[in-house]
Amino acid sequence: MKPHYQFALLVIGAFVLSNIPIVHWPFSWLETYFHEISHGLAAVLSGGSIERIVLHFNGSGLCYTRGGWQPLVTFAGYAGAVAWGAIIYLSAKASGTNNRWPAIIMLGMLLVSGILYARDLITILIMLIISGTLYISFRHVVGGIFPRFMEFAGVYVMVSAAQAPLDLIDGRHYGDGATLANVTWLPEIIWALLWCSIAVGTLLLLWNQSRQYQPK
Repeated sequence: MKPHYQFALLVIGAFVLSNIPIVHWPFSWLETYFHEISHGLAAVLSGGSIERIVLHFNGSGLCYTRGGWQPLVTFAGYAGAVAWGAIIYLSAKASGTNNRWPAIIMLGMLLVSGILYARDLITILIMLIISGTLYISFRHVVGGIFPRFMEFAGVYVMVSAAQAPLDLIDGRHYGDGATLANVTWLPEIIWALLWCSIAVGTLLLLWNQSRQYQPK
């Protein structure tokens, strides 16, 4: 199958899975984790610090930070999740069948951030489930299936990050979009559409790249 058809199937599969109750949880937790850690990293990069990360079973989460530049910290959540999804996808595609290093690095990142910033039992349990799923995958999934699994995980994170900002347009004026609206005076819907556009644009760029890809 041509690479761009494979990529399209990954996107369709991620969209379908994201709408199946319960089954999508491990992948949705992964997207939430990258969303929250992106808030934290933006705080650190702009002079602040991470206090703790909270993940919930329903796929929501929070990152408590101290200091940093608030607009950047808030913006980084959805945008950062897209970037992490693209990194996971591209790393898996470039790593080859037997290279587990991208997965090992991601597992290390989960474990370190869990030790440093997870303070409640639910968050710890979710991080352990994500880490355990990843560990079992790279230990026991062989051949070309494992990189496809990692590619799917990256695409799922991007697809989820494309859909999630639409939930902000609910009239409650709550969440990252509302926070940015308060500090920039740009309406919440502008930020939601911008985040969606970043995610969709990234997916289109990767799809176009896959069209030009020539297998060795």
